[in-house]
Amino acid sequence: MKRKGAIVGLIVIVAALAFSAHAFKTALISYVPFADARNAGDTTVQIMGAPFGKMRYSGGALYFSIRDEHGSTMPVVFHGPKPDDLDTAMDKATKIGAQGTFDRKTQQFMADSLQVKCPSKYDGAPTTRDYGASKA
Repeated sequence: MKRKGAIVGLIVIVAALAFSAHAFKTALISYVPFADARNAGDTTVQIMGAPFGKMRYSGGALYFSIRDEHGSTMPVVFHGPKPDDLDTAMDKATKIGAQGTFDRKTQQFMADSLQVKCPSKYDGAPTTRDYGASKA
């Protein structure tokens, strides 16, 4: 009887590990090039690029465009609260990641979430050194 309980316990553990691995794999969404995002259909993907042009609000949605490192552009539509650093990202052309699907009918990327890369991480830290300026 003890052996039967051990076998059942082992089966439960293996099933739980398999379920966890599957859930983890489906939760990972890697960044794809714009061309792949356009061909992904209803599959959720992530894209990344530097914003350019103007950002506008209309009908409760945020509209802007991003450009990848190859110069390709993607119009993005986001329904939701504007990320805190989005205005700074637009000014400094900081990279923005968008997760969602490409709408072939409107030719726009419909973002479910946005992630603004922190521009302050890459700026030089201010220093207190005196570089020859006269002191009053």
